[in-house]
Amino acid sequence: MSTGRKAMLQENVFGPKGERLVHVLPIQVSEENEDYCLCITVTRDEEVYITLMKIMNKGLKEMYMIQDVWYLEDLTLVDGKDATSDNPHLDLHFQTVCSWEASSTAAKYAFVRSLRKVNKVYLQKDIQFLNFDSDFIQEMNFFGVPEDTLLVIQLCLQAFNCICLLGSL
Repeated sequence: MSTGRKAMLQENVFGPKGERLVHVLPIQVSEENEDYCLCITVTRDEEVYITLMKIMNKGLKEMYMIQDVWYLEDLTLVDGKDATSDNPHLDLHFQTVCSWEASSTAAKYAFVRSLRKVNKVYLQKDIQFLNFDSDFIQEMNFFGVPEDTLLVIQLCLQAFNCICLLGSL
């Protein structure tokens, strides 16, 4: 999601409520002129929420509607569906299971890393993460580059290794 949209969400939706927007995950929904996203926010009281936002484009103006909100403390399981393939789907298990399709696999992994990080900082709750490649959901700040950049580099190296292996056959 563009930094501009994230800044607009912070300014227009979460900032006035005293919340800090940590991460935005664009999700795929087949409705015209409307975008959806999952937002991770932290309140002044250090409560962590996951919010489903609907973003409607009305000409040059965007309108924001909160569709649903869940507490991070109610999250018990995050299921990546398949760790062995390029898969943007994930399930969040609250009292019910919410299934989503992220805009990309890289976006899904960035969202999961953000969930793990805010959980570690604010809750220290035992949330299960299933069907994820553990190399991609670990914090990777050792090299001082953004985590998304490292994810892309790792994916490219794996693809290159596959091509080399196929070429040597």
